[in-house]
Parts: sequence; structure tokens; C-alpha cells
Amino acid sequence: MSQVLKLKDTDSQFRQLVESVRQNKEECVVQDEQGRSVAVVVPVELYRLYQQEWEKGFAAVDRIRAKMKGYDPAQVEAQIEKAVSEVKAEANAAPPS
Repeated sequence: MSQVLKLKDTDSQFRQLVESVRQNKEECVVQDEQGRSVAVVVPVELYRLYQQEWEKGFAAVDRIRAKMKGYDPAQVEAQIEKAVSEVKAEANAAPPS
């Protein structure tokens, strides 16, 4: 769950940053003292888009999981390994283009 920070409870420099992000519709990367990226401030529209895409991805995983119910994971893994080996063998056997 996301944390909420009231803009009125922040200092003026942060409020200016948020206003810039809002007006320019672009994100701002926050770095620590060593220059490592630690957070990103994004416009709320972009955040909502990211959330929708995230949820779509997990919905796909849930659908796959439901379809795979009852399959033995070891058997599925073995079939995947076999398919990968076959594709690699075909790629190695194909004449160079």
C-alpha cells in the first residue's frame, strides 16, 4: 500500500519539485548522498498508468496459474527444458544466413 504525504506538510523545496513534476508531466529521480537512485516522483497520471499495467501483468499470471492447476510442476519444467534444448539444437544446425 502506498504511503501518503500531505503537500502542506512538506518544505517549500519539495513543494516546488512536486509542482514542477505536475506541470512538466515528467518524473524526478531522488538520489541519496552517494548519488544512488532511491525514489522517483512521478505525475499521478503516470503512476495510475503504471498501476494498471502492473495489475494487467498479474492478471495474466493469475489466468495462467488457473489454467495450469493440476499439472505437475516438475513435468512442466521438464517439458520446458526439452523445448529449449530442441530450439537451441535447431538454431545450431541451421546454416548461417
